[in-house]
Amino acid sequence: MREERAASLVLALKAVLSVARKRGLDLDELSEAAADELLQYRQYDAQHVPMAISEIEVAVDAMV
Repeated sequence: MREERAASLVLALKAVLSVARKRGLDLDELSEAAADELLQYRQYDAQHVPMAISEIEVAVDAMV
């Protein structure tokens, strides 16, 4: 079940990035803003923040 959830989250992230690009958003700027969001707020689990930022960057790079 965990692998299915991870695969679903990857698919969801790719879809969101695809729509963002189609709407004219700069994906690099979007990923930087998302990283800043993750780093600024305490409600995010600090242990997972670096990996989450890395996954966003990898997904954005895959879209280019």
